[in-house]
Amino acid sequence: MIAPRLEDCVNDLCPLTRRPVSPDALTYYKGKVVGFADRQARDTFLAAMLAFETAIQPPPEVRYSMPLKKQKELEAA
Repeated sequence: MIAPRLEDCVNDLCPLTRRPVSPDALTYYKGKVVGFADRQARDTFLAAMLAFETAIQPPPEVRYSMPLKKQKELEAA
C-alpha cells in the first residue's frame, strides 16, 4: 500500500485532540487519508476502529453438509 501523504489528508485538525495534524501520524480510513496530532492518537483511533469493525461483523454462516454416502442413499430412494 502507498504511504499516506499529508497533501491528501481530509482534515487539518486531529479528530481526537483537536491539535494540528502531524505528517508522521497519517492513516487510511475508508479509502481516505486521515491525520492525527501524533502517532499515539492515530494508534488509539486504529485500535478503536478495529474493535468496532470486529464487533459489528455478522457471525459466520454455519453450513452443514451431508456425508457423500448419505446423499447417494437419498438420491437412490
